[in-house]
Formats: sequence, structure tokens, C-alpha cells
Amino acid sequence: MRTQLRLDVREAAGISQYDERLNVMPAGRKSKYEQYVKPFLPKIKEWSASGATEKEICTALGIAVSTFNDYKNKHLELTDALRTGRQNVVLEIKAALFKKATGFQYEERKGVRRNGELTNVEVYQRYCLPDPVAAAMLLRNYDKEWRDKDTITSDLKQQEMELRKAIAEANNFDLELK
Repeated sequence: MRTQLRLDVREAAGISQYDERLNVMPAGRKSKYEQYVKPFLPKIKEWSASGATEKEICTALGIAVSTFNDYKNKHLELTDALRTGRQNVVLEIKAALFKKATGFQYEERKGVRRNGELTNVEVYQRYCLPDPVAAAMLLRNYDKEWRDKDTITSDLKQQEMELRKAIAEANNFDLELK
């Protein structure tokens, strides 16, 4: 009982390491975050930016996915590294999709290779026509007028919301509506 009280006091005080005043060691095994993950945060950001999945990152670090998820919940710096890496990829993809949707000019070079040297190089200016599929996708995602008007799905979502609300009222508690 006395040890449990000391542990509660230690937790309330925010003491995570051994403290001589309380004469209590932290319960459980010491986290391997400092050794296995923290030194590799720049690498994790790189891996995330190159499109690696969290499972692949876990394999590279030699830790379980569940442990990695615990570390993400406990260490903001890990979550930030993953988010930053992914944001760069998403921005590049958005830019490429926009470029394809609006059309673009590019330079094409043709030449003849003789004896390992490139000769008679001709430079052409080409134009890639706008892609209507890419344009429609951008409009569906960024403009409310172009969104798919799937009435069946929206009706089902409306019914689900009404049922959740009714259940919450019947149980007499607040339910977070999604």
C-alpha cells in the first residue's frame, strides 16, 4: 500500500527516473526509444519522404509496429518527423497533378550516338495537353460544386447521425459525432 502511494506521488510529480527522495524505481522496463528511434529521426523523416510505410520503417529500426505506435503517442518529435516527411511528398504530388491538369511545356532532345559521343542533337519544344481526368480530380477535391453527389451515401450518413443522436439521448450521455 505504501509503495503504491509512493508510485502515485511520483506520477503526480512527473518523476520518471529513480528519485532518492522517494526511494522508488520506475515500474516496468526502460524504453528503448532513446537508443533505437531518437538517433534515427532524420533518417525516419527521409524514409517517410521517400514513401516508406510505417511497417517498413519499423522493420528498418528493428522494432514492432505496436511499439512504434506507442512511441508516436508518447514522443511528439517522432510524429513531427513522420508528418514533415509525408507533407513534402503530398505537396510534390499536388504540384505534379496540378501541372498535368493544366498542361505544360517541356524540352525534348534527340540525337545520334556515334562512337560513344552524342552528335546531331536536336531540341524540340513539346506541349503536354491538359489531362481532363486530373482536372476533374482536382475540382472534385477542391471545389464543392464539383463534388460527387452520391445521394445514397449521404442519406445513409444522415440516418447514421440520427441513430447515434437517438442512442446518445437514450443513454443520457454525450456522444462525439463524427
